[in-house]
Amino acid sequence: MKRRRILSTMASLYGAQALLRHDAQAAELKSEGDLHDPYADVDWEKCDYLHSMSHQHTGQTAASCEEFYAMGYRHFAFSNYYPSAPTYPLPQAFLAKHADVVAAPNAEQHSMPDAGLHFNSLGSLLATGYGSSLSAAQLRTTPLVHQFDGLQVFNETRPWAGVYRLDLTLTAIAEGGLAKLTVEGATECEFTGKFAAKTPVHDRPLKAGSHTFYFRTTEPHLHTQLVYDKQQLMVTQCRLMQGANRPWREVFGAALNGETIEGRRTGGLLHADGGGITLNHPTQDRKLYEMFLDFDPRVLGIEVWNQLTSGFGSSKGFYDDSEGPHLHFYKLWDDLLRTGRRCWGFFVKDHNTFGRGRNVLLVPDAAGHAADAEVEALRAYRKGSFFGAVSALAVNEAGEVVPPYDYSTFRFTRIVVRRDAAGKAVALEVAVTGNDSVKRPHVQIRFVTDQGVTLVVDASQAEFPLQRDAAGQWVAAFVRVEAFAYPDTHLGGEPLTAEKMRGLNVHDISLLHDRRSTGGKAHFSSSGGAELRSRIPIVDMIFSQPLRRV
Repeated sequence: MKRRRILSTMASLYGAQALLRHDAQAAELKSEGDLHDPYADVDWEKCDYLHSMSHQHTGQTAASCEEFYAMGYRHFAFSNYYPSAPTYPLPQAFLAKHADVVAAPNAEQHSMPDAGLHFNSLGSLLATGYGSSLSAAQLRTTPLVHQFDGLQVFNETRPWAGVYRLDLTLTAIAEGGLAKLTVEGATECEFTGKFAAKTPVHDRPLKAGSHTFYFRTTEPHLHTQLVYDKQQLMVTQCRLMQGANRPWREVFGAALNGETIEGRRTGGLLHADGGGITLNHPTQDRKLYEMFLDFDPRVLGIEVWNQLTSGFGSSKGFYDDSEGPHLHFYKLWDDLLRTGRRCWGFFVKDHNTFGRGRNVLLVPDAAGHAADAEVEALRAYRKGSFFGAVSALAVNEAGEVVPPYDYSTFRFTRIVVRRDAAGKAVALEVAVTGNDSVKRPHVQIRFVTDQGVTLVVDASQAEFPLQRDAAGQWVAAFVRVEAFAYPDTHLGGEPLTAEKMRGLNVHDISLLHDRRSTGGKAHFSSSGGAELRSRIPIVDMIFSQPLRRV
C-alpha cells in the first residue's frame, strides 16, 4: 500500500503538468517540416527490441508470468478487469528471478453509459470496478443463496461507485421452468447517467436464458436468493460485476490526469511523457473513433489486430467465425489515417494467451536500470516508436503448439527518411532481418498509403519515393510499411510464391498454414468454429506505425 500511495502522489504531480507538455510531446514526435516521423529518434544500430503487450489478460500469478516470459515478453503491462485495476507491480518472486523484465500499470476500462467502448490505459494508475463470481459448486445449490460483500453504498455525489451489475444465466433442462429471484441490500435501477431507481426485486420470475440487472446499493452487501427446481433448470452463471459506470470523457480524464476523491488522489499517468489510451477491438464506425482520438493527444490509437475478435476485425462484432475476409480494424486504421489524424496501431492477444499479436518497442539500452527501462517503454508507446507483430506459431514434431509460441526475431532494422541537401524528405528507406532462413526464407515488403498498397518489393531492403505535387506538397497523406517472412510452400506442399503473396490481403496471409490443430493451445477464436481456431499459421507479419503528412 505504501508503494501505491507513492505512485499515486507521483501521478498527481505529473498529471498537473501533462496538458502543458503537449507541445513538447509534439516536438518529441519529430514533425520535421512536412513529415511526422515516429521513428526519427530511433538509433537503429543500438536500440533494444522489447516485446510488449498493450492488451493482455491474466498475469496475476508468478506461474502466469512465467508463461509470458517463455514467449519472449520482457515488458509486462497486463490489463485485467472486474476490477479494472493495474496488475502492478508484478509478483516479487517473479521479478527476483527475472531481472530483465520491466512492467507498467495498465487496466481495461469499460461499462460507460454513453459509449460502448473498452479502452486500456497504458501507464495509468486508474483502478475501477468490482467482480465476484460464484463457483461451479455454489451454482449447484438450490435455493441458491449468496451475499456479495465489500460493496460501496450508492450516494448522489459519486453515483457510479454504488451501482453494480448482476448477471444470471439459467439453462433449461425441461420446458416451462421458472426461477424466482429476490435481492436485498440494493434497489434495481436504470443504467443511465442518473441511475434512476426501479421497482424492488422480490420473487421476480425468470425463464431460462441470460439475465442482467443493475442495482443501486443501500447496504455494503447485496444478498441474493434464487429459488429454482433442479429438474427444470440449471444455473450456469451468477456474478456481481462493476465497471467504470461514468461518461467516457470523465473516465478518459481520470486515466490520463487523475482526480481527487474525498481528499485522496487516484488515477493518472505514472509518467507524464509516456503511455496513454488504446481503443480496444474497434468494431464500430470511423466517426466514433475520430471523437475519441480528438479528445486528447494521449489517446494513442486503435487495435489493428486482436486475436480474440477475428484477428484484423469483423464488422459483425466479437467472436465472428463467418467466412472472411475479416479486415474491419485494418481498414478502419487507414480510414482514420486518411483524415490526417495521428493513430498508432496496436497488435494484441487480448484473452487468448497462446494466440498471436504483440507490440515490439524500440527503446534505448537502459543498461540494466529497471526504472529507466519502464519509462522508456512507455515513451515508446507515446511516440509510436514500435511495430506490431503477428507471427507464426511454433510447433513440435507432433504438431502441438509449444513455447515460444508466437515469438519471432523477424523485425525492422531500418525505417529512415532520407533527405536531400536542402533537408527535404525524398525517400523512405526500409530494411528487415531475423527471418528463419530455413522455415521462412522469403521476404516481401509492402508500402501502404492512402491509395492502398502502393509498392511491393520482394527483398529484405526497399526504398519508397516520397513524391511531391506541383505545389511541393507530399503526395501521400501517410505511408506505413508491412513486411512478411514466408516459406516455400503451404497446405502441405502447394507452392507459396512471391506472385501468390502479392495477391493476398493480410487476413488471407494470416491464415496461411500447413497443418491444423484439433485443439489445445492454438486458440484463434473462443467460440467454436474451426475456420479461425484450428489453422497453425506459418507466416511472420510485421507492421510499422505510419509516417504522416502534416
